[in-house]
Amino acid sequence: MTAQLLFARYRPKTLEPRDSLGSKWLRLLDQLDLAPAVAGRRTCIKMHLGGGTGFTTIHPFFTRKLVEKVKAAGARKVFVTDSPGAVLSAVERGYTAEVIGCPLVSVTGPADDQFRRQPIQPAFKTLTAVELGAAVLDAEALIDFAHVKGHGACGFGGASKNLSMGCVTQNTRRDLHALEGGIHWTAKLCDSCRTCIENCPTGAMKFTDAGNMEIFFHHCKLCQHCALICPQGALKVEGGGYRAFQKGLALATAEVLAHFAPPRRLFINVLLDISIYCDCWGMTTPSLVPDIGILAGSDIVAIEQATLDFVKTEDLITSTLPPGMAPAGDGHLFQRLYGKDPHAVIEFMEALKLGSRTYELQEVE
Repeated sequence: MTAQLLFARYRPKTLEPRDSLGSKWLRLLDQLDLAPAVAGRRTCIKMHLGGGTGFTTIHPFFTRKLVEKVKAAGARKVFVTDSPGAVLSAVERGYTAEVIGCPLVSVTGPADDQFRRQPIQPAFKTLTAVELGAAVLDAEALIDFAHVKGHGACGFGGASKNLSMGCVTQNTRRDLHALEGGIHWTAKLCDSCRTCIENCPTGAMKFTDAGNMEIFFHHCKLCQHCALICPQGALKVEGGGYRAFQKGLALATAEVLAHFAPPRRLFINVLLDISIYCDCWGMTTPSLVPDIGILAGSDIVAIEQATLDFVKTEDLITSTLPPGMAPAGDGHLFQRLYGKDPHAVIEFMEALKLGSRTYELQEVE
């Protein structure tokens, strides 16, 4: 079945305000026909609100206008949700209830302890269950509002990652990353600079009194930040389970979506400020490619496929790459940068019957 997607292009045809992306965004939301999904329902808008010194998450303007349109479409209640830490620091990126027009709610509660454990049947390798956030489970309609970016662990982050890693507990994020493998420390390469420790987002690393690296895997979410940031290459992720990780993301996405009938799901991918690493790094880096626009529709598989189709190798801004990094090999731009095929999660989601990779675009004029 061919999915229908709306697309608002960032580049305007003229310099008239009506041709700007802000104006197109309002027309896109009108054409998206929100009412059948949200009218009379408690509606959850799932975002990634970022952290640290990062500032290239979705601009609050787009969020506020989405909230206004959802309310006008008759939603009984609207709220934005993300992980507890991101909600706690959301004000630093301009997200407040007054600015966006609705409450911000921690998806698993402020202490990350409000969830339902959902078994994965059959279990996949070490992944036997996912802990789904109570805020999402309490909703009756879902708008997956995702900022697209590159990602060293899974090739790219979009609609699927926004749900699979953003609607679960820290324990489940760790379990998903564990499908990749462990972390090996090579003592002879390490100069004890502490770069990894200072940049670990969960404080899971330390040196022992004997000078050995110790990782507390109860806290470690295997995000690979330490391995990627180590100037000496002393930390490596073992296991090479990239496709296993992607299948885990697809399975977790399926469990989130199982709570919402297809007519009550909408997906919006924002292809602006497409940086090389995830917003969870707590920092902002230059865009890999020029800003593209916004995609929207009701098929998560199609919107992820269209997203990758828009991100092209020939558009790479090479001057924005980190020192020593360059595209290599064949395939999609993200595959050439990270050595991982970003289409894997799409293949797994399609196999789980979450949607179709075939789509048609309707451009918002």
